[in-house]
Amino acid sequence: MTSASDVRRQLRARLAEYDGQSVTLLGEAEAACSRDPDYFDALIELAGSRKGHVPAGATWLIKSALEAGHKASASQADALVASLPAITGWAAQLHLCQSIGFLDIPPRHTGFVAHWLEPLLEHERPFVRAWSLDALGHLARADESLADRFETALAAGAKDDRASVRARARNLAARR
Repeated sequence: MTSASDVRRQLRARLAEYDGQSVTLLGEAEAACSRDPDYFDALIELAGSRKGHVPAGATWLIKSALEAGHKASASQADALVASLPAITGWAAQLHLCQSIGFLDIPPRHTGFVAHWLEPLLEHERPFVRAWSLDALGHLARADESLADRFETALAAGAKDDRASVRARARNLAARR
């Protein structure tokens, strides 16, 4: 078993090589490090990095871990929410929007996360718009005070010029 600093160092080195495209490299990092108990915490820390494609790689691995069944602890969810302002690259933002449905966001954080999502609803990239709408829908189901914001965003998404956003809006409307 490696120490927390070892897994962070190993992930940092592997993600420094990530070019924003090669998911093979990310899969290798996941295979090498994911069994370490500090793996998810290290990814959260690296998600806020300002170095190259490190945030995109770290958030891709966060999403992958959540999709594979990792249940983020309350402290991990808190740390991930706290890292949101540092997540500025579109790919990392997309991965986190895709991850929100797997997280138990405490009510004390739903407004903060919704505020982070607001500009993403109008992002230039349609998948970011679609998945930020999806994320806001998850938050609105957990916190009724966000229902009006979600309904407004859902109506805008239904009129979006991109089919991917309209399709996501239709799917979300059907699940209500």
